[in-house]
Order: sequence, then structure tokens, then C-alpha cells
Amino acid sequence: MKIERISAVWCPSCLLMRSLWEKIEKDYPEFTFIDYDVDFDEEIVETRSIGKILPVCIFYKDGKEINRIVGEKKEKELRDLLEEYRRML
Repeated sequence: MKIERISAVWCPSCLLMRSLWEKIEKDYPEFTFIDYDVDFDEEIVETRSIGKILPVCIFYKDGKEINRIVGEKKEKELRDLLEEYRRML
């Protein structure tokens, strides 16, 4: 399963979530985490239909988008979601 995280260096919510993801992702080595920045990866980000609220995390299974979360989330919410997807693997 692949998780794309789209953020910006100037976005306070993105900075907060980046540190939370760094804490969490080491517990989920079976997922591939890819980070994009709205300012530096414009060509890729433009194809993802990102709205005005950041950060955006897009979850893919077998190359298809299965979920998208937008904005700040709590650690428990992210872990619960990852555990649910872990069972799908």
C-alpha cells in the first residue's frame, strides 16, 4: 500500500503532521510513504486534485485511491486507519 503525503513548508499544519507521521511511519514498514510539496512538486500535485486545505494524505491500494484525509489529524486516528489498512494487506 502506498501513502502520498502532500504538504508545504510554509504550512503550520503540515509541519505538525510531518513530525507526527515521522513518529508513526517507523511502526508501519509495510507501507510506502511518499512526500510531495505543493511548491516543489507542482507537476505531480496538479494531477491529484488537491483543494486549498493542507496537508492531504492519499491512500492507494493496487494503484487505486481508496481514501483521502485532509488537514490535521490526531495520532490515534492515523494509527487506527493504518491498522485497518494493515489488515487489508
